[in-house]
Amino acid sequence: MNISRNDNRAYKALTLDNGLKVLLVQDKDSTKAAASMAVNAGHFDDPLDRQGLAHFLEHMLFLGTDQFPDSGSFNNYVSQAGGNTNAWTGTEHTCYFFDINNQEFKNALEQFSRFFIAPLLNSAETEKERNAIEAEFKLKIKDDGRRIYQAHKETVNPAHPFAKFSVGNLQTLADRERCISDELRDFFNAFYQAQWMTLVICANEELDTLQSWTNTYFNEINGNKNLKKPEISEPLYRKQDIGKVLHIEPHKHMQKLIVSFAMPNIDDFYRHKTVSFIAHLLGYEGAGSLYSILKEQGWINALSAGGGINGSNFKDFNISMALTDEGIEYFEDIIEMVFEYICLINANTEKLPRLYQDKKNLLQIAFDNQEKSRLIDWVSNLSINMQHYDEVNYVQGDYLMEGFKKATHEIAMQWLTPHNMRIVLIHPDVEPEHKTAWYNTPYKVEKISPSWLDALSDINKPLKDMLLPTANPYLTKNVVLYDVEKPQIKPELLVKEPGFDFWFKQDNTFRVAKGHFYLALDSDFAVKDVKHMALTRLFTDLFMDSVGEQFYPAELAGLSYHLTSHQGGLTLHTAGLSSSQLELVDELLDALFNVDICAKRFAEYKKQLVRHWRNSNQNKPVSELFSILGAKVMPWNPQPDQLASALKNTSFQQFNEFRQDFFKALHVESFLHGNWQQSDAIAFQKKVAEHLKNAAIIDDLRRPLFEIEKVTRYELELPCSDHAMVVYYQAKTDCVIEKVKLMALNHLMNQDYFNELRTTQQLGYLVGAGYAPFNTRAGIAFYIQSPKFIAKTLMHRHNSFVNKYLTNIDELNEENWQQQKHGLTTHIAEKDKNLRLRSQRFWLAIGNRDHEFNMQQKLLNALNALTLKDIKEYAVILFDENRPRYELLSSAKDNKPQNMPVYSHSL
Repeated sequence: MNISRNDNRAYKALTLDNGLKVLLVQDKDSTKAAASMAVNAGHFDDPLDRQGLAHFLEHMLFLGTDQFPDSGSFNNYVSQAGGNTNAWTGTEHTCYFFDINNQEFKNALEQFSRFFIAPLLNSAETEKERNAIEAEFKLKIKDDGRRIYQAHKETVNPAHPFAKFSVGNLQTLADRERCISDELRDFFNAFYQAQWMTLVICANEELDTLQSWTNTYFNEINGNKNLKKPEISEPLYRKQDIGKVLHIEPHKHMQKLIVSFAMPNIDDFYRHKTVSFIAHLLGYEGAGSLYSILKEQGWINALSAGGGINGSNFKDFNISMALTDEGIEYFEDIIEMVFEYICLINANTEKLPRLYQDKKNLLQIAFDNQEKSRLIDWVSNLSINMQHYDEVNYVQGDYLMEGFKKATHEIAMQWLTPHNMRIVLIHPDVEPEHKTAWYNTPYKVEKISPSWLDALSDINKPLKDMLLPTANPYLTKNVVLYDVEKPQIKPELLVKEPGFDFWFKQDNTFRVAKGHFYLALDSDFAVKDVKHMALTRLFTDLFMDSVGEQFYPAELAGLSYHLTSHQGGLTLHTAGLSSSQLELVDELLDALFNVDICAKRFAEYKKQLVRHWRNSNQNKPVSELFSILGAKVMPWNPQPDQLASALKNTSFQQFNEFRQDFFKALHVESFLHGNWQQSDAIAFQKKVAEHLKNAAIIDDLRRPLFEIEKVTRYELELPCSDHAMVVYYQAKTDCVIEKVKLMALNHLMNQDYFNELRTTQQLGYLVGAGYAPFNTRAGIAFYIQSPKFIAKTLMHRHNSFVNKYLTNIDELNEENWQQQKHGLTTHIAEKDKNLRLRSQRFWLAIGNRDHEFNMQQKLLNALNALTLKDIKEYAVILFDENRPRYELLSSAKDNKPQNMPVYSHSL
């Protein structure tokens, strides 16, 4: 099996007698273990009269099995042992996965295996969980992703399974002649067969031990090695489905053009990444690119290529563009330019092998310097890879580029023709002729003029300004992994001068040729008032827009850069290969102070940002309540509507004055971490200081925090059909002991809260509790969003749960407490999986003035000392009816233009 040179895991692939494909992985360094099962069954397999059945079955598998019959017992077990579990249902696959501490993995694996052998699927649970499906459906009823997806479904071949409704609801899943649980059982027996499943198991145990467990627990899954899954016989598009313009009206303001080309299944191309390479060429953003030329015209703000739905007998190849207001008027001209750029590719086939080799080299460098990701994400992705790739390429399949194949390239390019095109235009001014089922999306379908298609087909040369990618300047240096000079446990403050701190640490743990650089610029002008806070955020967008073309080659070379706003200023973060990263930072800093931002782009981005902020009240009610909560607790984090109002009347001259003022006086904190030696860091620090030499010095800005001093309720109406509630308790101090008490209480409560209010009482789909710190002050938040119950009812149910919990917590015994502590210890003590996470943790510590970098150990020590008596006493204090807290309640008010506070008062 092909694995990265940076991968120290051991692998073993095998197939059980029942046909189940298994990949066993030993990871000696991991404190957690994980497993994932991918099933080659999804909503395409739903019976026509039972749409949503595959999704419903995915929910039901968590609600009891023959040997573990209690509903939610697996979730509880995993959560209490410091783990997570989840699942998703796609078109042709469903995936189940979990992680947990190593000591509890064997027991969890046994419970997990019964999902696929003997789920209970009892009628009482189906009755309740059907309501959860309905709540999930209603939660997304105004989600533009779902609404646009449904319009797509209704304009393809109706005989293709893509046309089915994937989520399900009370209507499609209602009991009929037979109880739905019997139909779930039939579906399970028909499609949950071992030969169509792939299992990944990763733990710190020996491979032989993992193999023994696999044989013991998973051999019972029903399977037939010789039974193949029937192929889809219908095409996604018939002849009459091609050559159409689909106009879709979004819920939120959106202007998007998608030029879509129909392809067959492209799985056989994965070794050469033929289609991905074409997407790379069309999505290029450097000088002379399609993106650059269209942006220069003022027609687009963003472009991506290669996305689109795909399945076992189809692939949509999409070129997607975010349009300006002007671009909407010129969408036909944009499409003509797309075909002119396709001409450029077709006319330069002899240049493509060199460009392909660049891309191949980059993917190989990325694979060789691959870092470990979250284990639960890694195993779930791997189990899906096993459905598509050969065994030798399970791990490397996504990175494989075996060489440029002219014949397959030409086959793929023949699909990018006008007569094989569909156009999707998403904009607010649609004159709809239809509304979709389920999501009520207004849309209109038009036939593309045959004469225009012929005119597009006659295009045979590119525009003179169009260029293919050129040699990448960020790939001129060799990728070298430097020797470790002196192993360091924590970052060292290399330079401390008035207004400027420079921290450095050479990585001696992950040993990849990568690094991270952070630079925080604090300015009084960033937080002078709400208008200046809005301008700070606008500047980040305009900066990224202005330098995009210049630094796109850096992105292609495995480097990334982001300028973001923080409370008090700006943060520049770069990441990726270390070989050319410091040169990139030098150029970015020069651009930060000097790049030209034109009035036209200012006007465009100001308009987009104001729209974005004004759209925010159409977010999910729970999201909106958390946004309000953040603004109440953090004064430098205003609400979106305040930011929109402040920015709306700002002129270009005011923006330029703000930009000058911002950089006049700064406090700078910086951190370099990765594959560099100290001499590199010292030389680099001098370059950074040179860029900052003209700025006056200010003290670093302390982020203010509003301390909650009384019980305060906010009630408001939101333009949606759901009601919501958020209750927030804030720690009274910054001390570590109180942080740990809140973490422990959340760990004890969150799964019970979910099980009782979501699974048992079926209040809604979005229900939960979470540890929620703001500006380093700990807190705990509870939230519920419901399509059925008003906010005051949700509040009443929440209070009833808390009161009952306070009674039940007395029943928690020492043995259970120690088990819970062990699970939380696993969560807190989890090691940084990669350089990125280690860098983030160090940078967060620097920002929080934790210069000993030992918060993790402080939390573990405090948790170790925390007694059952302590946590019981704290729960009583925290949930006292007079304890200061925020209660945020929203009621549904359809078609309301903006959120309207009803009243705010102290109880």
